Amino acid sequence: MAYGDVVALCWTTGAQQSINSNMSLFHGFHSTFAKETAECLGMPSSMRTESTQAEDASNWMTSGANQTNSAEKSRGKQLRKPSKRHNNSEGGTEAKQMRGDNEYVDEEMDDVSTSHNGREVDTNGLLENFMNQRENASRSAANNERIKKKIVIKNFKTGSSKDTLAAGYNDITNPDGPVGRDWAVLSDNVYAILEDRKTTSTLEMLFSKVRAVCDKNQSKNLYDLIVVIVNNYAKTLRESLSSVEEVPLLEDNCEQYLMKFGSIWESYPIKINLIRNIFLYLDRIALSSTDSDIVPLWESFMQIFQKSFFPDVFKEFKTIKLFSALYMAMQKMMGKYPVDSPLKSLTDMLQTVHVGEVFANFLLTQLREHYNKERIEKVPNMTCNEYMTYAEDQINRYSELIRSSFDEPLAVREVRTTITNCLIQQAIPEILTHEFDALLNSGNIVDISRMFDLCRQCIGGEDEVRAQFSKYMKTRGEQLITTCPDNELVTELLAFKKKINIIMAGAFHTANDPTKMRQCLSDAFEFFVNKNVDRAAELISKHFHTLLHSGNKHVTDERTLDQMVDDAIVLFRFLRGKDVFEAYYKRGLSKRLFLERSASVDAEKMLKTECGAGFTYKLEGMFKDMDASENLGQLFVKHLAHMNKEKVNFTARVITPEYWPTYETFEINVPKEMRDTLTDYQDFYRLQHGNRNVRWHHGLASAVVSAEFRPDFKKELVATMYQTAILLLFNKCETWTVAEMVDCTKIPEVEIVKNIVALIGGRDRPKILTMISDASTGKKENILETVKVSKFTVNSNFNDKRCRIRITQVNIKTPVEEKNDVEQEVNQDRQSHIDAAVVRIMKTRKAMTHSELMTEVGQQLKFPVKAADIKKRIEGLIERDYLSRDPEDSTKYRYVT
Repeated sequence: MAYGDVVALCWTTGAQQSINSNMSLFHGFHSTFAKETAECLGMPSSMRTESTQAEDASNWMTSGANQTNSAEKSRGKQLRKPSKRHNNSEGGTEAKQMRGDNEYVDEEMDDVSTSHNGREVDTNGLLENFMNQRENASRSAANNERIKKKIVIKNFKTGSSKDTLAAGYNDITNPDGPVGRDWAVLSDNVYAILEDRKTTSTLEMLFSKVRAVCDKNQSKNLYDLIVVIVNNYAKTLRESLSSVEEVPLLEDNCEQYLMKFGSIWESYPIKINLIRNIFLYLDRIALSSTDSDIVPLWESFMQIFQKSFFPDVFKEFKTIKLFSALYMAMQKMMGKYPVDSPLKSLTDMLQTVHVGEVFANFLLTQLREHYNKERIEKVPNMTCNEYMTYAEDQINRYSELIRSSFDEPLAVREVRTTITNCLIQQAIPEILTHEFDALLNSGNIVDISRMFDLCRQCIGGEDEVRAQFSKYMKTRGEQLITTCPDNELVTELLAFKKKINIIMAGAFHTANDPTKMRQCLSDAFEFFVNKNVDRAAELISKHFHTLLHSGNKHVTDERTLDQMVDDAIVLFRFLRGKDVFEAYYKRGLSKRLFLERSASVDAEKMLKTECGAGFTYKLEGMFKDMDASENLGQLFVKHLAHMNKEKVNFTARVITPEYWPTYETFEINVPKEMRDTLTDYQDFYRLQHGNRNVRWHHGLASAVVSAEFRPDFKKELVATMYQTAILLLFNKCETWTVAEMVDCTKIPEVEIVKNIVALIGGRDRPKILTMISDASTGKKENILETVKVSKFTVNSNFNDKRCRIRITQVNIKTPVEEKNDVEQEVNQDRQSHIDAAVVRIMKTRKAMTHSELMTEVGQQLKFPVKAADIKKRIEGLIERDYLSRDPEDSTKYRYVT
């Protein structure tokens, strides 16, 4: 039996196995089966007999039919391991190229399957022809076993002598030689595969002939002849495409071109795969042992296809018609038109024949041209939100299209980056000026997030958004500061801050640098809040007074109050003139404490937590005075009990003038109903503090007056000390004028007039007194002038459902006067701070120029200060010998130790 027949038996042992498994069996036979057979016969592995080979091959076929594929692969790996021939495939192994897989399956180089991209191809004619001929080979092998032959020992590998080689028996082109006859059979079957005809030989026979030709030292010639055949076949395929090549390519006919090209590629890899499997011995063993620089068959066939269909792809890639057709098909799909073409198959083909990278460059070039035109056309005619919506749709849809057409994540990333660069990167910052403020004013977090996410993917995009965002906040804030009335400004600022917080948390939370984004917000608010720092400080402090006053109708519980105070503190943080705020806040706090109208002591102390005790030590002193007064009140009650005097409903607030606002004090005639109690408390205080006297601030006092307007109609009136003194006068006489009240109570006229206005009431205030005007005086234009010349009596027709009625106070001092008082108080405090800063700096530096000292003082002070004020304080320190001028340089100061 010839050696080729033994190979045929080995091939048929794995019935119904795939080409992959059969090839592994073939290699396993070459490396291990011959050695095992020789050892069983007790002879060298290089010697064997034909009958022994047949008998042992038959036994091996029976015992090895059930072997697993893993064992077959291990034997195949042993054979291929010493191969040194490099693989020039840029796309990976053949198996990877056929399956479209992104990874190497393993290092064993499994044979290529006959499937292509999941598309079924009718190759039954070829495969069935091979399978039918296996049965004939098996029957012939069984008949040979029954024929007895003598045992003849021959060499395992028979080589030709030099004379035989010279005689031309190894000439593959000689049809009369054994090599030429083998080649004739091989070429006939190769042409049958390429021409879709039935083959005339079994795979086993073809394998044996390939082995025989290779053993005759004709491996290189055999390789060249196969390449020529496949090259001619590729040229034929290229000529079949010429009919559609001549038609101009348009979007309407691009699908027909793709279908034609797809049909060519559909059969080509399957046919060359079958051819390669026939010549697998040549490809993996024979050539690797003779010439390691020869390109493997599969790679050679792919190069042939590339050179035939893409001859100038690396030079003139823009002229490749297939590239243009693929791009047109993609554009149609982007336009939501259905496309019936093997798009996925063709893109995989480009990767297999190593032109995928060239097509990627072509696609990126086309996308740049297309979307640059789109940007130029759409940016001037679209708002920021409309353009960002369009850009996001294009980026996402094209990325999904590439993801479905290519199995490379890098391709998706490059396409996404290219479109983003064309539509967003180059449109910034122009597009951000197209109704960017309207986008933020809408408060639509989805739209704002889309805009920000697209911009932050670009170089410098987040910085541009941050700059526009800062500009928007400053513009909107200045508009609020300028247009809002005083009673609405703080509320509008808080609403604007809440809106910005929602945008920051919902849209800008993905910022690459969140710290800069938060700093942008702080800088913008600090900019416009301090445009008029004194006004802002005054209004914010009055907002706190409204919140913390017990009469605030918007506060339902302590949690709501704490939240509202926290929101107001946020604005307080942006203030630079916090001393102005403190002056106004201290005035409001004193009123709440004296009148016991504070909503929550804990809420009052929240500023201490925010600013620290160093800033609010005066406010802290006010609370300490109130606590000390509570303790004195309890001791006073015990003192009255010890003196056997009747307990009275009286509370005194003893304050330290340093902590409290400056108040004007007047000595008045205290009504006799209250005089004895005040005297008792004054005696008590002397006993407690070593004869220290107290000075009464009657303008800050309040009292509860029981009033009977008519029989069986009594009310309790909560009034100030001045109002109480005025009301008690009507127990003596029914009518009083302002002049008479001044003479009797010794209260200044301006205070009498102010409190009379409060008592006569108005639309929403109780009318305790009634004004009686003389006809001769006439009605004055100013209510204050009318009050001064009128008479007053108790309103006997007064009617109110409430049992206790609080009489509001009327402040007749103009805002300008109040601001002047606060400014004067603040300036006094600031002068001491400026002096302390100058002395502290000069004590450290010893000597400084005027400009250096001015700059450093301005940096250390926490409130805005004018250069003239600093210069004035420096002159005062020179006069008091804290500083001196340098005798050689008049612009230089020295510290006097």
